[in-house]
Amino acid sequence: MSSLQIYQQQDFTGGLNFRADQFQLADNESPKMLNVEIDPRGGIFSRGGYERINTTAVGGTWAPKQLHWFSGATPRVMLVNNTKVLHSTGGDFTTLQSSAGVDVAVAADDGACLVNWGDELYIAAGQDATTSYRWKTTDTYATAIPVLTTSHWNNNYNSPNQTYFPLAEHLCVHANKMFAADVSISGTRYPNRIMWSHEDQPRDWAAEDYIDIPAGGTGIRGMAVVAGALVVFKPQSIFVLYGYDSDDFRLAQLSSKLGAVSHRGMAVADTGVYFFSNPEGLFFFDGSRLVDVFDPIRPAVDTGQFNTAAPSAITLSWVNKKLWMSAPYDPETTVTVPKVNFVFDPSIGRGGAWTMFQSADGYGLISGCDYTDSSENNLYYMIHPNQPRVLSVDKYTLDADNITGTTANFTSYYKTKWFDGGSYMQKKMFRRPDFVVKEPSVQSAINIKVYHDYDDGVGNERRAYDLTVTPPAAGLVWGTDLWGDEWGSGLSTSAVVTGKNLGLARSVQIQLTGPAGQSWGINSIGYKYQGRRVKG
Repeated sequence: MSSLQIYQQQDFTGGLNFRADQFQLADNESPKMLNVEIDPRGGIFSRGGYERINTTAVGGTWAPKQLHWFSGATPRVMLVNNTKVLHSTGGDFTTLQSSAGVDVAVAADDGACLVNWGDELYIAAGQDATTSYRWKTTDTYATAIPVLTTSHWNNNYNSPNQTYFPLAEHLCVHANKMFAADVSISGTRYPNRIMWSHEDQPRDWAAEDYIDIPAGGTGIRGMAVVAGALVVFKPQSIFVLYGYDSDDFRLAQLSSKLGAVSHRGMAVADTGVYFFSNPEGLFFFDGSRLVDVFDPIRPAVDTGQFNTAAPSAITLSWVNKKLWMSAPYDPETTVTVPKVNFVFDPSIGRGGAWTMFQSADGYGLISGCDYTDSSENNLYYMIHPNQPRVLSVDKYTLDADNITGTTANFTSYYKTKWFDGGSYMQKKMFRRPDFVVKEPSVQSAINIKVYHDYDDGVGNERRAYDLTVTPPAAGLVWGTDLWGDEWGSGLSTSAVVTGKNLGLARSVQIQLTGPAGQSWGINSIGYKYQGRRVKG
């Protein structure tokens, strides 16, 4: 028997990777993890809790589409639900009306499209709607805008009338102009058309200020501004509009295959735009190059666990500097509703890392936004797809979810890559591993399951035990407490805890499941093993 060997696993920044071939996983990747986040410095920890912001459920049919942050004179978070638009200051929602008892009416294919123009909010209610709207937070009601027809072109750029607005599915502000896409003019729908207003005049439009883009399927799916250019998404193609004025606009095709599933299937980030192209997956465009960020998740599509035949359940949100993708994913059965969130953090590792979240009641959240309230608090909101609630996420002071008013614990776990000490041909006696754990506020237990020799099926663990983690000894804080008492420098953050033997095997894999209703985390796993003689 050889001498005792040691190996420390203290880098977990590779994140989630669904590759079936375990030998393709890097040491810092995981084949299975849920409701844990990755510390950029290398550790993992349980996610923050979810908490409802509206104690009163949103009334009527719950068919949520998206959230939108509108600052205005006072901040509002706007909720597009079914055929209505609602607003909130961080609590219960109020339905936006155009007059007393008359709700703003939405008939867009994928929900109203909302954009900010100064202190005004413009609402494209769809090309099948009767009108579009604009609203200020100081106004009691939204204002219906007279519908643009062929009789209302204003071809004199020096004489604005600021009156009319087209019926449209999509809006975007670019180059100090209002852009509208998939429009209806005088009863005729132009699904492949983008058109733009006069500069600084969102309700003045010239007859020749448009471009039709017939390639790439029928219907424009959305627009986004990236690096000073307008990116236009079709179902099977992407175009970029360069320039800043009608005289110098020029259109270039970025892709003849990739597109976007909907305007909810794209999310503008700080440095570019993410979009989901069906069935190719998730991509990122930074203004100069297209990046495939979906490779670690793509095996779930190939095996049918990620159901791309339900595109309405796939939404993208840029929330708290992370990309949240809701997904109809289930490893056991085919689902058509969002059951998880795949969360991509581009700041972790060399190219970003994936994790997977699920609410305590078994759903992935959809179509969220960042929100800054009137007190300059930064909040992060997502929509629950099944309960009429908007949830505040990344609440690291919460260890459980409160979706409907009752606290519920969520499951969190992390499974390591198979570890074979450099050779799967040699049997090894794996001794008691050491874990560097984050110290809890109360005594807790992390459940350890140990698997041998690439057999990681449910119920096939060879060892199972609880790793008891105790809080740090009480101490006094410098500058607060008095000498002469039990004095300490403050709360310790981590401790070394030794587990039990992992057993005799060629390779081992560990699954760590956190205590319900308590935060937890690990910074390192230290393997100790002795190799046995290899027989010929």
